[in-house]
Formats: sequence, structure tokens, C-alpha cells
Amino acid sequence: MQIGPKQDVKQLKLAIGPIVGWLIRITPSCQDMTRLLSAAMDSPLPLRIRIKMRLHFLICKWCERYKNQLLFLRQALRRSPDEVRSEAAGSSAALSAEAKDRLKQIIRRS
Repeated sequence: MQIGPKQDVKQLKLAIGPIVGWLIRITPSCQDMTRLLSAAMDSPLPLRIRIKMRLHFLICKWCERYKNQLLFLRQALRRSPDEVRSEAAGSSAALSAEAKDRLKQIIRRS
């Protein structure tokens, strides 16, 4: 279906509506997705469930964001404190001596 300036928006909604409705019916609810995402971190889920979860991500960006947040937290918690310190020490984001002096002067003035 070609979408252009002369395309009737109602026709487009009618064409997309049944597809989204079908996806909503066959995929888990958002509440179920939170449970499944947590379970998926503990053990592998069956292929059928994983496919339904992927389909749910097509219609729900909030669940996809939640999944990304869980993955971020998992990675952050798995890092050892020594690893974090070594990255911070080798970081190029450290302040120069001049910048540190300026900050000290500003703090002393206030």
C-alpha cells in the first residue's frame, strides 16, 4: 500500500488496525511481559514465548525500554568494584589540573 498526500488516513488506519489488533491478541500483556522478561534472565524461555515477546516489542516500545533497563542493570551489577575503579582511573574524562584549581577557587568564594 502506497502512502502519499492523497492517501485517506482512514483507509490507512483500517489496513493497520487489524494487524495491530491481531498482535495484541496473540502477544502477552505488558504485565505478563515484565514477568517473562525477569524469567528470561534466569533461564531460557521456549521459542514460542520468545517469538511472542518479540512481536509484543513491535507494538509496545515501553516493554522494550523496560527490557533494555533490566539488561543495563544486570550488566552494571555484574561488574566488580575493582573493574569500575580501573575504568574511572583510566578515563579520559578526568579534569585537568587547571580545571580543578578553578573549581576550588569558585567553591572557596561561595
